[in-house]
Amino acid sequence: MSEDHRGLLRDPEFLKFWGGQSISVLGSQFTLLALPIAAAVTLRATPAEMGVLTALQFAPALLLSLPAGVWLDRTRRRPVLVVTQVASSVALATVPLAAVAHVLSIGQLWAVAFLAGSAFTVFVVAQVSFVPTLVGRERLVEANARYQTSFTVAALIGPGLAGAAVQVLTAPIAIAVDAASFLVGAATAGWLHVDESAPEPAPRRHAVREAAEGLALLWRQPLVRAITGTLMVANAGGSMATAVFVLLFVSEIGVPPAQLGLVFAAASLSSLVGSVLIRPLQRRVGLGRVMVLAPMVLGAGVLVRAGAAFTHPPVTFPVLVAGGLILGFGLMTYNVPQQAIRQAVIPDRLLGRTAAGVTLTVYAASVAGAFAGGLLGQAAGLRPTLLVASAIMALCVLPTALSPLRALRDVPAAATAPAGRG
Repeated sequence: MSEDHRGLLRDPEFLKFWGGQSISVLGSQFTLLALPIAAAVTLRATPAEMGVLTALQFAPALLLSLPAGVWLDRTRRRPVLVVTQVASSVALATVPLAAVAHVLSIGQLWAVAFLAGSAFTVFVVAQVSFVPTLVGRERLVEANARYQTSFTVAALIGPGLAGAAVQVLTAPIAIAVDAASFLVGAATAGWLHVDESAPEPAPRRHAVREAAEGLALLWRQPLVRAITGTLMVANAGGSMATAVFVLLFVSEIGVPPAQLGLVFAAASLSSLVGSVLIRPLQRRVGLGRVMVLAPMVLGAGVLVRAGAAFTHPPVTFPVLVAGGLILGFGLMTYNVPQQAIRQAVIPDRLLGRTAAGVTLTVYAASVAGAFAGGLLGQAAGLRPTLLVASAIMALCVLPTALSPLRALRDVPAAATAPAGRG
């Protein structure tokens, strides 16, 4: 099939999936802002407790990603997309219910973070493995670009709505929006009509051996290895920053939740610009140069954002917005092509296991960063911790810049023929 610009916009199955997941992503913006505010403002959490909360969102990947990858290479992925989104909805719905009953505690937020993180871990592996079946490998860049565009549009309007909802309704009640949006994502995934044949049974294969095969490919394939390295460094620094970000800017400096929502919205706006410009940039300078420049821009953005913590209150918000605009552009111009490269160079039979391996290693870095951020914030203070985290994130360019990724002109040829569609 030709990679027509309008191709996927004429595909009803992709439109169903895209629409439902876009609504789910919009709802997730509410939890992204409301969960840490519920802990920091409603429950007066300490930096160490905030670090645990951040870590527990990523910790399930350490336990579940590899088993999920092996399992998802043996089964249909679409039903898993439905079940995991329902599970996320149920877990998140307990937060507003507990708040209304005046029994909400930091322990419950930790439990919800772990349960929702568990469902999300399995969902991500299933989604990455399912998209080539849904659209065909020749349209992966278009599919990922459209999905990321919808993500940034949702992230553009979501934080502002979330900030207003937190300010008017309180953070725990705002999380109910995300619980409802996951049900929409589950319903549309269940509505798809896609010929997803079950993989051939392999009774003589061993689960541990299969998981090891996926991990081995992850580190043996030079392009995937470099992408994983960049993601690990960026996420380690990002989680360290997340552990102290709300405490510093909302609780200590006094940035209102509505303004913080606008900071996230600014990053989403520039991400939207990045998703639109990625193809022209790729054609003009080559994919490799774009992938080296993108994390450099991201690093500059996080350093500007960290500088906002050392400004006088009247300019704190504008500097935060400027940092968000810069880092959002860098983030998107890296994320769209890296996903397409991974999906193209990995054979279909190994997609689940390799995606799980990437999730495992990246989330391990995130958990370590979150714990380190909480402990360092408690011991050394919130501002020094944010500076250290930002410096780590700025180093994420190195694995990509020192790899064969920098020489790419376009996404490499697919490892196998595309899967069939019904």
